[in-house]
Parts: sequence; structure tokens; C-alpha cells
Amino acid sequence: MPIRLEGIHFLVTYRCTYACDHCFVWGSPDAEDAMTLAQLASVIDQAAELGVTDVYFEGGEPTLAYPIVLAAAKHARGRGLDAGIVSNCFWATSLEDAKVWLAPFAELGIADLSLSSYAYFVEDANEERLRNAVLAAGELGIPASVLEVGAPADIGVPGACSGDVGEIMHKGRAAVVLAPGRAARPPESLVTCPFEDFTDPGRAHVGPDGELQICQGISAGNVYAGGDGPPAPEQLAAPHPDGLRRVLDAYDPHARPVVRDILAGGPWALAQAVGHGPAHARYADECHLCYEVRAALRAAGRYPEVVAPGQCYAENEPGDDADGAASPAPQT
Repeated sequence: MPIRLEGIHFLVTYRCTYACDHCFVWGSPDAEDAMTLAQLASVIDQAAELGVTDVYFEGGEPTLAYPIVLAAAKHARGRGLDAGIVSNCFWATSLEDAKVWLAPFAELGIADLSLSSYAYFVEDANEERLRNAVLAAGELGIPASVLEVGAPADIGVPGACSGDVGEIMHKGRAAVVLAPGRAARPPESLVTCPFEDFTDPGRAHVGPDGELQICQGISAGNVYAGGDGPPAPEQLAAPHPDGLRRVLDAYDPHARPVVRDILAGGPWALAQAVGHGPAHARYADECHLCYEVRAALRAAGRYPEVVAPGQCYAENEPGDDADGAASPAPQT
């Protein structure tokens, strides 16, 4: 039976003003790929036809493509979908500036503005901008919340910060930068995936590459191609008009490589199934081992239609980070 999604989260661009240690998708100021309005509108139209109820615009930092996001949000609202935005609010240099940035979204009636607190990860993170954004959203009537990752935030606005600190999942850049210092669990103990529901995911991510990611770096298929990717150049320019439905109809979590093994016994079962010898004696969490195995598969050219997109495996990262992400490859 085909899975049904309630939400689509758009990775509008992998570019970001920061390169946070915990970023799943290796976002950074050096990343270049971004979705076009045609891509966004196509997937929004298809999502609306399939009963999806809400879309989110994320990244990277989505407001680096501000006019495209605004137009796409308007399109989504016109199709009857709720729309939300996740932002690091780099633009909130003052309360008045923040209100100018947010006013067009307030007019659209966006359902949620999720604002990231990065004080734990970024030395020069300016929490005053977070405060400006929260206050501006309040004045404009936009529902807003603060995403507290790694540590609680305090911006001096009553009720703005819940103190509910989000758990760090060690995939993407976090698997390379943060996980080694937090590793305490033997690989054979990592026998479930406690973070994602591959049989009924509820929401999935789509980025500039068109991969429908049920977990960052695990693709159910490519919505631009209407099947497994990567899409042809003409499909990037004009996505398959029924691509989302085709991918969802074809997705069988118990038959799809990588996914079926995770379901059978978590990252440990995946490592055994593909012949991967763990590179470490201890791991930070399930994501840490899972990412190591998937990065090795990607580097070896195995299941590229599933361990995708390459962005999630540091393939567009300058310097040595990409090598660090894929270092276990020879063992697979």
C-alpha cells in the first residue's frame, strides 16, 4: 500500500550563513544548489493533489532565496496548504528590519515560523537577532517558536523559549565533527532506528536535487524524475508532473535497499547486510553508525539511488571534510 505524506519539507537551498557542526545536510556559505520556483510550484501542486496538508521551507537557510520562498509560500497558500518557515533569522538586525522581512509572510497567514537558536554551536551567533525575530513575529501575529538544539536558549522574552532541548542526531556533519567525542555505545547495540518511521514517515524532504528524503541522505526516489534519480537536466528544469505520486506508489520500505535492512535490525543489521566492518569500537548513537555505513556505500558506488543526494555525504564540501565523511569506504 503506498505511503501517504502529510507534509513536505523543502530544502530550498543548501546554502547557509553558518556551517553548524550539527547540520544534517552539510549546509554552509559555500553550498550553491537552490530550488527554482518551477520546481517548488510543481511539487506543491502534486502534494496538494495527493492530500498533503502542509509544507515547510527550510535549508540551509531558505530566506537566502527570499523572493522565491515568498512566491512559493503564496502558491502553497493558494492551493490550500499550510506553510511554515525554518530560519536562523540572520536578517533580524533590528526589530523594524525583522518586521519588514516578515510582513509579507504575515499577510499570507503562514502557520509557523520556527527560529533556530545556534548559541551552542556558533561562537558568533547573535541571539539578539533571534529576540528581534520573535518580537516581530509576535507583533505581526505570526505563530513562532524557538528551536533549541544542544542547549536551552534564553532571549529574555517570556514564553518564547520552552527549555525543551532538541536531541542531536549524529548524521551529516554531526557524524564527522561531533560524534567522535560522544561515542560510548558498541555497534552491535544499535539495532533499531529510534528517530525515523520508514513505513509511515508522515513527512519527507525535497531539495534542489529532487530526492524525496525519508531521512536526510536516504531517498525513496526522485520526484523530478518520477522514479530513481538522478534526474536528467530536462527533468531538473521541468519536473515530472506526476513524479511525487509515482515515487510514493513505488516505495516499498521492506524491499528498498538500505531501508529494509534498517527496518530488520537498525544500523547494525545494515552494516552486516552490506558487509561493512565498523570503523570504531564505540558510536554516539544509531545515526552515527548508520551514516558511516551509508557514506561508505555512497563512496563505493553502491545503491546510489537510495543513499542520496550527494550533498548529504559532503560531496560538495571544500577541503577534507568530504574525505572524513566517506573514510570508511574501503571496509564496505
